[in-house]
Amino acid sequence: MLYEEKTVYILLTRSGTWFSRLIHLATDDCYTHASIGLDGPGGPFYSFARKYERFALPAGLVMEEVCLEVQTKRQQIPCCLYELRVPLPVYDRLRREIDRMYAQKDRYHYNLLGALTCYFNYPLPRENHYFCSQFAASLLERSGAVELGKTPDLVRPADFCRIDRFRPVYQGELGNLRRRSRHKREVCAAQLLAT
Repeated sequence: MLYEEKTVYILLTRSGTWFSRLIHLATDDCYTHASIGLDGPGGPFYSFARKYERFALPAGLVMEEVCLEVQTKRQQIPCCLYELRVPLPVYDRLRREIDRMYAQKDRYHYNLLGALTCYFNYPLPRENHYFCSQFAASLLERSGAVELGKTPDLVRPADFCRIDRFRPVYQGELGNLRRRSRHKREVCAAQLLAT
């Protein structure tokens, strides 16, 4: 039996915040933050990150809007967008899990210790605590979307670049991703109106 397929998006960025610069300095990875999205390249995306723009803490489960990031002078953030085609039942499991977690987002916290031990290749799972790439990797693994080859507690954002099933669809500045996504939606809308 063939399943309809849907697209899952992974957005990798390097924001330039002090925490992002510290991660980049320690790892030399091109990207220091990972988000997962189910609603197209324009988002929204979900991740574990700062809750307030000006403060690194508190951090937890957040919804990230590409258009809001761009409006807050973050147009030149380097980013890479990947897509993963999954069967509809896998996509539905991902959607339910994200919706469930986001509805209870106050229960979840940033796994700062886990992010630190990940650098030393030591997994430190903590209940209801995630760092950004651990969150995306956990969702993908639990839903059956992809086999990672390592525990989600050791997945860094740059590791998504090395997973064969992920197809890069955009690399450049975040501001251009937003313009590209908006243009794509406008073309789709125009095509729908023409039919």
